[in-house]
This record gives sequence, C-alpha cells and structure tokens, in this order.
Amino acid sequence: MLKKTRIWAGLSTTFASLLCCVAVGSTVADAYSGTINQALNITTSEIVTENPDPNEDTVYYKSSFGDFNEANLKKLQAAAKEQAINEMREGAALLYNPDGALPMKSESKITLFGRAAATPSYQAQSAGNKITDSTEDKIDLKTALEAEGFEINGQVWSDLRASDTEITVGSAAGFEETPQFYSSCIGKVGDYDDAAVVVLTRQGAEGTDLAMDDVDDDGTTVLSALALHSNEREMLRLVRNKFEKVIVLLNSPNPMEVEEIERYCDAILFIGYPGQYGFQGVAEILRGTTNPSGHIADTYAVNSLSAPAVVNSGTRTPLYENASEIESRLGSSEKATYMSFQAESIFVGYRYYETRYNDCVIGLGNAASAAGASGGASSWNYSSEVSYPFGYGLSYTSFSQTLKQVNAGADKITVTVEVINTGDVAGKSVVQVYAQTPYGEYEMENGVEKSAVQLVGFDKTEILQPDESCEVTVEVDPYLLASYDASVLETYYLSEGDYYIAIGDNSHDALNNILAAQGYGTDDGMDYEGTASKAYKYTLARDESTYSEGENGAEITNRFEDCDINYWQEGSGTYLSRKDWANTYPVEQTTISASDKMIEALSGEWYEKPADAPTYSEIASQFGQNNGLTLIDMRDVPITDVGTWRKFIFQMNIEDLPYATADGFVNPAISVLSPSFPVGDGCDSVSGSIVIYQQSGTNKPANKDDKAKISVACVRYCSKPILTGTFNPDLHASRGTIMGEEGLWRGNLENFGTGANMHRTPFGGRNFEYFSECSTMTYLAAKTEVEAMQKTGVHACSKHFTGNDQEFQREGVSVFFSEQAFREGNLRAFEGALREAKAGGYMSSFERLGTVWSSASYAMNTGIVRGEWGYQGHAITDGAAAGTGYVNHSSYKDHAVEVFAAGTQQWCLDSNAGHGKAALQIAKQTNDGNILELMIDAAIHWEYAIVNSCVINGISRNSKIVSITPWWRTAIDSAIAVCAVITVAGAALLVTGTVFKLKDKKRKSDAGEGGAATDNGAGSGNLSEG
Repeated sequence: MLKKTRIWAGLSTTFASLLCCVAVGSTVADAYSGTINQALNITTSEIVTENPDPNEDTVYYKSSFGDFNEANLKKLQAAAKEQAINEMREGAALLYNPDGALPMKSESKITLFGRAAATPSYQAQSAGNKITDSTEDKIDLKTALEAEGFEINGQVWSDLRASDTEITVGSAAGFEETPQFYSSCIGKVGDYDDAAVVVLTRQGAEGTDLAMDDVDDDGTTVLSALALHSNEREMLRLVRNKFEKVIVLLNSPNPMEVEEIERYCDAILFIGYPGQYGFQGVAEILRGTTNPSGHIADTYAVNSLSAPAVVNSGTRTPLYENASEIESRLGSSEKATYMSFQAESIFVGYRYYETRYNDCVIGLGNAASAAGASGGASSWNYSSEVSYPFGYGLSYTSFSQTLKQVNAGADKITVTVEVINTGDVAGKSVVQVYAQTPYGEYEMENGVEKSAVQLVGFDKTEILQPDESCEVTVEVDPYLLASYDASVLETYYLSEGDYYIAIGDNSHDALNNILAAQGYGTDDGMDYEGTASKAYKYTLARDESTYSEGENGAEITNRFEDCDINYWQEGSGTYLSRKDWANTYPVEQTTISASDKMIEALSGEWYEKPADAPTYSEIASQFGQNNGLTLIDMRDVPITDVGTWRKFIFQMNIEDLPYATADGFVNPAISVLSPSFPVGDGCDSVSGSIVIYQQSGTNKPANKDDKAKISVACVRYCSKPILTGTFNPDLHASRGTIMGEEGLWRGNLENFGTGANMHRTPFGGRNFEYFSECSTMTYLAAKTEVEAMQKTGVHACSKHFTGNDQEFQREGVSVFFSEQAFREGNLRAFEGALREAKAGGYMSSFERLGTVWSSASYAMNTGIVRGEWGYQGHAITDGAAAGTGYVNHSSYKDHAVEVFAAGTQQWCLDSNAGHGKAALQIAKQTNDGNILELMIDAAIHWEYAIVNSCVINGISRNSKIVSITPWWRTAIDSAIAVCAVITVAGAALLVTGTVFKLKDKKRKSDAGEGGAATDNGAGSGNLSEG
C-alpha cells in the first residue's frame, strides 16, 4: 500500500505541475493567438453561403493578374521579383568613381572581401519575412556576379563562408574578421586579381539603434558605429596593397562615414539592404548592364556625430534628473524615466548642413563659428562636414538639365525641365526640384525657422540614349512652402518676400544655383559657382489665411505647447536657430527634473467621466438587436452615416464589443458581423505566405478541411532608402501595388508598412524601413506608395505615427520639441500618406509626445488626424498585448480608456481583446456609457475598414459567419482537461490510499493496545470513554 500511495502522490504532483504550466501557457497563447494562427496559417471563421447565386460575383477586389489560381500566382511571383530587382537597379547610388573603375569587364576575375560578402545583411531584424542562408529562393552576391560573367575566387569565398563571426546588431565591433585572417586570404588570391569587391555592413534592428559611442575592435577606443573600425581598416589596407582596382559596396541603410574609405578604394556603391533579389541589380551595375541612376535620400556626413540631433537622442538619450524619484512614484513598468529634447528644431539632415552653409556664404548668424565644427576645427566649413549631400548620385553617362519654365500659380507650381543625355551611355536622369522661402525680419523676431533649401518635387526620365532629350514636368504643391508660426499666428502662413524654385543634381547643387541667382559666388565662400539660370524667383505678399484651415474648415492651431520643454520649465531648453548658430548649436545634453505636475502627466491617468455621460445601461441595452444588416449591406455606407453604422454594430452582443478593438496577425471574427482575417506586417515585406488550396484551387479554402496545395512566401524587397533613392514615382507606386497584390492574395485587411518616420540621425535602428531624413521626400514618396496599395483592396497602414526616430528606450521616452519642428517634420512626413493618400489605417508609436503616450494623445489622434486632416481610417497602437491579467494603469500601455478617448481604436497584438474587455468592465463599474460610445466608435472604424477591403471577397448578403475553434486551442483545452482529471484522480487515490493506510495502521495499533489492556486492565476502559 505504501508503494501505491507514493505512485499516486507522484502522479498527482506531476500532473498538477503540468496543469499549472499548461494553464499559464494557455493564457499566453490566448494573448498571442493571432500570431500563432498566422504562423500555422489558421483562420478562425468560415463563410457559409446557403443556396449561392451562381451569377453573383462576390470577388469585389480583383487581382490585376487574373483569377486567384496557381498559374496566376506564378505571374505575381515573377512581377514581385522584377520589382525587387528594379528597386536596386534604380536605387543603388554610385558615390565614388573618379577614374572610371566601374563598370568592370564581364570576364574579370574577382576576389570578394569582407565578412558581409559571404553573409550580407539582406534585411534588418524587424517585421517581414527573413532571408537567411537556408532560404533557397534568393540571390546572393557570388551567384549574381557569376550570372553577369564574372569569375569569383571560390577559395576565399569559402573561407568567408566558414567564418564563425556574426553580425553585431547596433555595433560594428567584432563582426569583421581579423587582419591575420585577411593576410591568409591575400595569399590565396592567385590570378583572381583583376579587382577586389569589399562589402561593409552595418545593422540596426527593432529595439536597437546603432551606437553613437561604439567600442572599436581593440576593445578600448570609442567611436561612432558608422565610422571605419580597425579590423575593417586593416582589411582595406591589405586589399589596397594587393589590388589595382578595389570596389566597396556599402551594405548599410545607415550612412557610413566614407571619407576614410575613399583612401583605400576606386569606387563606392551604396546598396543598402538588397532583400531577396537585389544583388542581381548590384551585379548588373558593376558590369554595366545597368547604368546606375540612384540618388541618396540622406546626407553622408564626414562625421556622423556632427548632426545637432545626436546630443539628446539614440544611445545618448539622457534620463530625467530625478529619474529615480519618477520610477519610485510611478513604478518601473510606466517607463517614464528617459527624455529626449529635440534641440535641433527643424534642422534635420540636409536642412542643417545646407542651411548653415548658406548662412556662411551670406554672413548670417555667425554660421562660420567653431560651434559644431568637426574635429575641433576653429571654424565651420561645409567641405569638412559633408562627404555627399542629399540627392547625390553618379552615372556612367552625363546629362544636362535646363530649367525651361516655372509657372507659380496659387494652387500649383509647375516646373518644366529639359533633360539631354550628353554622354556615351544610355541611362536615366533624376530631376530634383527644390525651393527656398523667405527668412526675414518677422521670422527672426518670432522664432520661425527656415531651411535655406528644401526638396519639393522630383521625377525620373525613361532611359535616354546618347544625345536623346525629353521634357519632364514636376508639379509642386505650394502648401509645402508654408511655414508654421507657433508664436504669433499659431497656424501656417506664407512669408512675405522672394521665393526661389531651383533644380540641381542634389540639395547642395540646387542651393548653389539659388545663391548664384542671388548674386553670390566663390568670392563669398561658395565651394563652386552655381548656375543662376537653374533658379527661378517670384515674390509673394504675406498670406495668413490660405493654409490656416484644414479639411472641412477645421481650424489649424497650436496643439502641442505642452510638448515643448519650456512649457514645463521656462528657459530650460534652447533650440538651434539661424539667428545665432554659435550660441544655439547643442553641445551639451538638455535635461530637467520632472515637477510634480509632470510626474502626474507621465502617469497617463487623464480620463474623466463627462458630466453628461449616458449611463452604462442606456447604451448597453441597445446591443443584441436584429436590424437585418449584413456586412455587404454596409459596403456603400459612408462612415459619416453614423446612424446606420450604429444599427449594424448593435447587432452584436455587448460581450463581443471588445473584439472589435482587438488586432492580431490573424484577427478574430467579430460576432456575426465580420469574419476573421490576417494582416501583413513589414515595410519591405508583407510577411507570411500565399496559399493555394487543394479542393478549391484558389487562395481561399473550399471548407475548413481544405488543405494547402502550395504555399509561397511573400517577397522581401530592398530596404526603404533604396526604394526612396530611385527618385522614381513609378517604382514607388509599383511597390505599393505589388505588396498590395500580395496582401490581396493572402486576404489581408491591411499591411503594416509604409514606415514614414524620419531619419532624425543616421543612427536610427529602423532607418532601413523609413524613407528619408527629408520630411517632404517622405510626404511625396509615401503618398504615392499608399495610393497604389489602397487601390488593390488592401489598406496601407502607415507606421509608426509619429516621431519613432530612435529605438533606444523607445518605449515610454518623453520627446520634447517645438511645434513648428513637429508639424513641418514628423507630421508632414505622415501627412502625405494619411491626409492626401487616405491610408486605411495607421499604427502609432511607443514614445511619449512630451509626457503623453502617442496612442493616448488626443491632440495628435483627434485634434490633428480626425480634425485638421479629416481622416476617416482607423488608428491602432503598436504592440500592446494585454493577456488575461490586465490591471488598469499598471503600466504605460495599460490605459485602455485614455487610449480610446484619445481617438485610437485598436490594440495591436491584443488578440484576446484584453484592453477592450478591461474598458468594458470599467464602463460597467463606473456606470459610464461614454466609454461604450468610444468603443462603439472604434468598432465602426474597424468594420468600415473591413467592408472596404478584400476581406469581403467571397461574402454575399446571404453569407453567414461561423466561428471555428483552432485545433491548437482544442489541444490545449484537452491537455488541461487530461491533466486536471489525472491530478484529481491521483489526489483522490492518494487520499483513499492514505485513509486505508491510516485505518490499517490504527487497526494494527488497536489490536496491539487491546492485548496490553487485557494484561493490565487499563486500555479497555480508556477506549470505551473515547
């Protein structure tokens, strides 16, 4: 019996432990059910249509490739591959080629160097499908070069492949092999000495910026991660000494410091991240099969740390001075201890370098002072600060561009440019249009900053043969020339004075053309003479009204005064200004001690029940109606018809309302209203696969038992700076179209893509998925891409709105800025996608705008987006899974009611609807019907997005939505049941065995004690009393 009791004890304990583990796992699985369903290609609902009409066409959003079958999927694959290659063909930028080292002859025998030559950065570590060594359908550098006729040194390649060093995310130290390794490689060059191709890489990631203070390979020296490191330098020295021709490929979307690299090479080609197929375009450029036509979308500074934004951002982001007090009062989960003051104002990227150069030439604001000069120089000099300006890129041919005409109308500025191929090679030419707006007495007195030059439009020619010409017309929206006056007018206005429209090969060239038109030359400090005829001047009177109203007459006015650090502590922050470069350039970090009022704001608890709020029951009682409205009935109902939409929403039970605020990679069905569906995530990859099913032969299963016939992974395209650098609106649009098509074939509601944040510094960990350092470039390129994707029936969901320009401490960092800089920078960057292209959705970011989490910012999500921009799409948080253990106000993301009240409707990765359920419970506990109204509004926006997407393909008015429990959920429930039964059974048997054991022991004890009592006559009497 003792042995059996131990067995039951062991079983009971083991299965009780398993029960706990499975129960905990069940909670986690529920929280991330969407992610699990995406990975397993599972849908959680089925569309059932009784007596379908064979003549009814329910494919509302059709593919441009034809029916959704296997043959047409192959056409889509081919088009996606061609798009990826074309991006590199036209986006890779030739930066350095003084003696014509490129292109190379196809029979050249080449040796590859650099760890990244064998194991490149195809993409960074973030959303989207990943390309790895095991990915079969990809093109690596060696394969691409051999396809172009080059012979590659296989022995050195094999040695590089065999290396066990790995990419160091956020740092350049430790990735490159040692000088001893490359000395050995040099000895194996043999006759593969026509040229060396060296690949250098840098990699940021989601959550990791490149280090501003990196440790060199020697383990002691501190330098920028974008600077050349000692092992790289020694490798380049060895290669330079061995080869007459050295080509360097920059496998980095973050601009590296190239000044030193030029000493060791004959050509430099920027290739960013090539994605799945981009190396084919690289090889074609090296061979000359393709003439490079890419231009960089960022400034390449001599010293990457010279950008004024560096001092308070990225890996140098400081803490509040009383960070420990903040954490003590709010708790560490509120993530409220870091702050970043954007002292640079509007001067990001070329807007800083070119404006300071301009002011050196015209003698304004002590621009030539030593403040901010690199290398400890006694004065600031452009040529010592910039290697390659924004918009720079070389070609194997030459072009002339003539400014033929500018028509500066009130609503549109039309710029006509004649382009002639004056060289010997066919190629494409980029037309870049820039503007300068007046910076006069009013601006100086009232703190309205102006960039000396800004991009306002661009286009690209088709291939021009030698001596062939064409005319290119670029239309410019005058709104892009308006400035925001936060001090006096508190709105946008057009300054009084002279405006200049100019063309140029890059931002610096365009500025020199403007300066030439103003009468300046090399005698005034210009680095070369500009061409005055490439600039056009016109004059405007002051205009305070044209751009003072937004959509539907909404007032445009200050909304972010509390995001200025000086609002909280007067005089605590100084913004960089053209009035005085010497005394406003930021050389020290700006920090403050958060006041009690600030700490209260950082807590995120600001929602108050309105005095006129309806009761909970007044609103809740309206749910569960049968109003006879189906999802398809809502197709043509505008979102402004709130009455009809409420009738539709009220058909669900109130318990299902939270699911209309939840998002996961596979979203749950919402009651009987709408089915489950997937979403795509990635700026350069839709993520996931396209499936053709066995029974249906299409991309939709015939029934829940229809298994996959084939599954094709969505393509990984080139990194965003490569796409942007094509300066080709047609390629920007085709990226949106092809990713939209992939999403359409997957049945996606939307793609979380078109990342529209700015490259505030060159160190941003996610610069690879954002367009540029330039807000107007981002405005224009994102607008084009989003418009194209929306047409496919898949919503373009732009992210991360807004100001997500660093990854270090991105969750909760307080970002302080001037309203002018925020509006003309971060907001302008997203405005093209949201206001102009009408993206179906946007994802907000993790950081705080001042003291308020962006998702909970009423000023941004309602004041700007819903008000000034008239936006009708939906807004979603960044990742914020709540799970089942939600506690209100327990962390900076757990502010369900505040987020709904701010105008954000959905919660990302919250498949179990934890935030929505919490808000519903709070509404009930506080008898606050206003919270229900906020959630109803969220549900309306979500269903509006659904019915205006390809999710409705295959659904008719007679269709019914039937929920399906995923097999993994059933398996978990079964495991819980089995563990529970065995645990209870084991415990019962253990108790039974123990009872029997005690009774047996007692019986034996009684028998023994009874014998003793007979002997002495004592025991019997005691037992009787008991």
